[in-house]
Amino acid sequence: MLKPFAQRLGTAVGFIGQLVMTILVGWLAWFCYGQYTEEHRYGQISTEGQRLTVRIDQVDRNSQRWMDQLTNAAYITFTHGHKPYQLRYKQDSGWLSSGDRIELFYHAGLDEFRQPRSHAFFRNNPNHSRLIGFTIVNQWNDERKWLMATLLLGCICVMLACAVLATLTGMRALRSLGSFVFIGMLLTGVTYFTYNTYRYYQYHNELQQGGHEETVQVLTTSRRAVSKRSSWFYTYEATVVQEKQERLIPIDEAEYHKLKPGDPLQVFYNPKLNDMMSVNHTPDNTNLIATLFAWVLLIFFSWQQWNKWRKGTARP
Repeated sequence: MLKPFAQRLGTAVGFIGQLVMTILVGWLAWFCYGQYTEEHRYGQISTEGQRLTVRIDQVDRNSQRWMDQLTNAAYITFTHGHKPYQLRYKQDSGWLSSGDRIELFYHAGLDEFRQPRSHAFFRNNPNHSRLIGFTIVNQWNDERKWLMATLLLGCICVMLACAVLATLTGMRALRSLGSFVFIGMLLTGVTYFTYNTYRYYQYHNELQQGGHEETVQVLTTSRRAVSKRSSWFYTYEATVVQEKQERLIPIDEAEYHKLKPGDPLQVFYNPKLNDMMSVNHTPDNTNLIATLFAWVLLIFFSWQQWNKWRKGTARP
């Protein structure tokens, strides 16, 4: 008697967990979409619009959105062309008051203002070599990053929603739809990892062949563990000084064990890319391994799904 009850309880708990996860992922997808649309709007206004100086009439520091609790934001009221406007203004520094004059972007066609930004939301450290933790995502602007996050979370939400609805209705077609969405996500992931690996090796060659040799001074060395099972899964880095500017660059294992603070190091520096690496650095295989693993997953789950579909169609 207890066993059937425990089974039903476990099923109910699992279903509630799936439902909560679906709602959470759906909310995250909605949030990312909101950020994407705002980023797209900002790009349009900052590119096509003009800078105007306005005088603040009123400052309201009361929170109007939940995000206001996480940032030092205020709502400013000002007048332009005899028309009142209100704008959410993020205060990175200083304190806004009535009567202050500030610069804003204005788009006459949209009749909207935006606050100029000093940096992107997803910031990359310009003093870190792009070869360290290389990914083509770092080459995307914030708009594209938010769009990719929206699509990814949206697909996950659809997959989870299909599982929840299939549990409620018992429709096998919904589970099949969720499986096809999962296969589609795997295919997209394989495409990304494959192209990312190609660009990694291409960038390494560009940096090496288009650069010239320089001597820099080593400050510190470090290594980053990709896997603790073998030293083959370590990447090695050094903080060096070039013209009084610190940089984090990739080095090889022998240099990691040999170099000490203050030692000179021969590097390739490419001024066009504004990047450098040790002359002895060879490409690591982390991206290649990730790509091969993604292909294995795609082939395995595609074959599994094909067998399920074939068995289903074979039934009378």
